[in-house]
Amino acid sequence: MITEELPPKIQNAYWFQAFNAVSWQLCLGSPLILFANALGAPAVVLGLLAGLAPLTSVLQLVVAPSAERIGYRNLMVRGWSARVATLIFLTLLPIAALWLPATVSIALLVLIMTAFTTLRGIATCAWLPWITAIVPRPVRGFYLSRDRTYVSFASVAALALAGIVLLSDAGLAEYAIVFGISFLGGATSLYFLNRIPVPVVESSEQRPSVKLPWLSLLGDGPFTSLLIFSATAQVFVLSTSAFVTVFVRDQVGISAGAILWLIAGASLLGVLSLRLMRDRIDRLGSRPFLGLVFLWWVIYFGLWWLMAANLVTNAWLVAPLLLLAAGFFAAIYDISLTRLLMNTVGERPGMTQYFAFQSVIVSLLAGISPIMWGYLLDSLDNFELTIGGITLDGYAPLLGYNGCCSQLF
Repeated sequence: MITEELPPKIQNAYWFQAFNAVSWQLCLGSPLILFANALGAPAVVLGLLAGLAPLTSVLQLVVAPSAERIGYRNLMVRGWSARVATLIFLTLLPIAALWLPATVSIALLVLIMTAFTTLRGIATCAWLPWITAIVPRPVRGFYLSRDRTYVSFASVAALALAGIVLLSDAGLAEYAIVFGISFLGGATSLYFLNRIPVPVVESSEQRPSVKLPWLSLLGDGPFTSLLIFSATAQVFVLSTSAFVTVFVRDQVGISAGAILWLIAGASLLGVLSLRLMRDRIDRLGSRPFLGLVFLWWVIYFGLWWLMAANLVTNAWLVAPLLLLAAGFFAAIYDISLTRLLMNTVGERPGMTQYFAFQSVIVSLLAGISPIMWGYLLDSLDNFELTIGGITLDGYAPLLGYNGCCSQLF
């Protein structure tokens, strides 16, 4: 059995990821933005809150060279414990906001989330190297499939629970319950984090401490190729999801509530794709599945472009199907890329720096790219072009360009 090759007690890693997903879905996701909006925060603050996590990921570059010396487990446990502790203040803030001036509440929210994401940015560089060190190469795809399945189910459950709590829209106090659930999820995740197996190298008296010049990593051909690929995919494909959602609401006419249900359904389809890949990706490799995803991206953006050009008569049916299918293929892309990265740099000296470098570059692009595409879309707000009886609006150049870029992979 393939599961016999996984380290003992690896199920603690699955449960850590599940409860951690409950925590961050509620404290970094849409409930946080809704709470800030309820406080009267301006759009610039909403953007800041949304961008704090990817921006503070830069801190990985500071800690990564010393992560092996400190110890992956030690760094994660200390960082995550401090991170969870900040959620106590976030849980109390909605209650305090009933008496505090709005400007003070907003300032405290930004301060708390800055501390939270800073601690996350410092500690998170140890997670993937830790898992790479304890999971054997032949079963990493199998492990990642189960890992992402736990995360997907936990995320759907957390968002559904938050939706129930906030359903009545009674006021700020309800957010204390949501953030309290986030704190409990984070605290429970620490229980399982402490029970994840320790890498053999951390059990020995001599820990390797390799510090490489950051620019020297770009001289590693396979890693640089993978970095360019993942960065390009982030800019031209993954960063456009928010604008696809806006297009579905404004141009196709599907309600916001229905879109949220479709996103939840997409996550469940992602679980299905993970199950289908569990016994295949380690046998076939990541590249065939990435090729399948590329083909999907061409079809995906091609159909969105046809809808933007008003060439699809049943957009109300096609758009939901595309949103659902996107979850299926997004899960394939995520597990394939992560496995390929682990197998590319997992045995290199200073592997923590490789993981941190890739994570920082992609995270920064995840924060910057939506701003770039948003500016482009605002610039094309009044754009309308008629060619041969086909009327194109501002979404058509955006979706068409991304469709063309997806073919370059």
